[in-house]
Amino acid sequence: MVRQLLWQQLWLFGCVALMQHAAWADTQRAARVVRVGVVTQADTELVVAANPVQAGGVQLQAVPFANVSLARKALAAREIDASIAEDAQALASDPSACVVTPTVTYPLGLYATKIAALREVPVRGRVALPGEPVAQGRALLLLHHYGLIRLDRDAGLQPRVRDIVGNPRQLRFHTLPAASLAAALRSDALVAMPYAVADAAGLAPARDALGMEDARVPWANVLAVRAADCRADWVGLTAAAFHASPVKTFILARFNDSVRRPW
Repeated sequence: MVRQLLWQQLWLFGCVALMQHAAWADTQRAARVVRVGVVTQADTELVVAANPVQAGGVQLQAVPFANVSLARKALAAREIDASIAEDAQALASDPSACVVTPTVTYPLGLYATKIAALREVPVRGRVALPGEPVAQGRALLLLHHYGLIRLDRDAGLQPRVRDIVGNPRQLRFHTLPAASLAAALRSDALVAMPYAVADAAGLAPARDALGMEDARVPWANVLAVRAADCRADWVGLTAAAFHASPVKTFILARFNDSVRRPW
């Protein structure tokens, strides 16, 4: 009798296990694969962190591209389903793309080797700015934010040196290509560097910059999809995956506040 009961329990346990496995397999088959365009290793890691472990929903797959232009073309051509390669400002004039939600901010920072704080920037000190227009505008706005210069209020989000209307320290500005910015630390009082440039030079904004952008600047990278897909169910699931608790943990542990979370 005892042996019979034991076999019945084992049989029931086996049936339950088979049912659970079948249900898991069904939900895994139901998960929609979402191909996400990326251009940096950091974004690839972000996709891995965001890939949800719960059954069903979406399965994220990072698809690398050499630059943002190629990622955008691939999105339009339906070679990928989404992209986290660009910021909202870059996509603002593209009616074929839908900005869904912010992902992370790669902050531009102000760096120096000759001084320890922005209050020490010398009168008539030379400041190196990125030559690329968007990065240059971000640098000038950051300098304005810290009170080193004052910009014309009508300059918008892409000011130029000519838009400086207040320069109490008589700072001297010059522009450089991205590849030359790190070397300018040897000669200039202050150097404005985008995140990728600083990272390539072994610098981390939270540790090494004398000033850096806030997480919620208008240039936070975003999850973008085709406009026709903007309200699709899988888009909401993908956005939720990028805002999940494991992603918060990943951003803090991986970047130590040098890459920031704008949500």
